[in-house]
Amino acid sequence: MKFAIYNRFIFAVMMLCAIVVAGCEEGDGDADYGFAYVYIPQATASGGLNNHYPVPSGSGENTYNFKVEGGKLNIYLGVLRSGLISGASGFTVDVAVSSTMTEEAVTSGGINNAQALPSGLYTLPDKATVQAGKESTSFYLSVDINALKGGAYAGKNLVLAVEIANPTHYELSDENTSVVVVIDVDAVLDII
Repeated sequence: MKFAIYNRFIFAVMMLCAIVVAGCEEGDGDADYGFAYVYIPQATASGGLNNHYPVPSGSGENTYNFKVEGGKLNIYLGVLRSGLISGASGFTVDVAVSSTMTEEAVTSGGINNAQALPSGLYTLPDKATVQAGKESTSFYLSVDINALKGGAYAGKNLVLAVEIANPTHYELSDENTSVVVVIDVDAVLDII
């Protein structure tokens, strides 16, 4: 009797081990999935309420979405391709400012003390390239920090709409291909 119980126990343990080992093999979790669409991830910062990207994004050092370097306030922006695509091709997108969208954001009343970010205060690359095998890259909207410290923009939210277009591979998403960067000048200066 003891021998029969012992054999059943050993058999059950062996079956459990076999199931665990079988479960460790490569499976569908590694397969390609989703659609390959290109978008700006910062456009989703509001959780779908709008495409506003507040700078700074919070008050703790781990929530800053910028860095100060070489006299510039470098605001993190990026391009992302959705989906899991094995052997994904690299691609390049055009990066540009949308004057129309910037003006609409300033005049809409949705942003307190809004003012368009003057063109002489910032630089922005005209292209962003995602390397083959990668799904994203980042780039900066660089703003002259001394101009912000000068006092002319105290109490202001400086606004600039940035958009992407013309991917060399894949398609643009139907949404989140533009972002409205909203720089709270006082909050940034309090941090730096």
